[in-house]
Amino acid sequence: MAAPGELSRVYIDRHNDGDLDGLLELVAEDIDFKRVGDEPLRGSAAVRWQYQLDWRDHQQVVVTPVRTYELGRAAAIEIHVESGPPTNVMYDGVVVHEWDDADRLVRYRLYIDEVVPSSDPSD
Repeated sequence: MAAPGELSRVYIDRHNDGDLDGLLELVAEDIDFKRVGDEPLRGSAAVRWQYQLDWRDHQQVVVTPVRTYELGRAAAIEIHVESGPPTNVMYDGVVVHEWDDADRLVRYRLYIDEVVPSSDPSD
């Protein structure tokens, strides 16, 4: 079993690389997935659909881990997120990942601070 913080870092790296298949290799078939402001999702197919929708609507979304906390099989990661066009927003937040003994993500929660326009000079 890998450490939960290490697994979460791989998940974030695959997200930042736009590697949806690689990201979903880490996701349990019956994942419980919830982001603030969105309807809860159940199952890896629903998560795939959500990421496809997200990435179709933005040229780039970069998640930068700031600090990681571990407890048992869970990791809480303070993050900074910047998205590209069309929204060009950034926010800070915390994502909580819970991993099973097979190193699969079984529960995902995203909590965010205020969303603000980015200072990208190309806006």
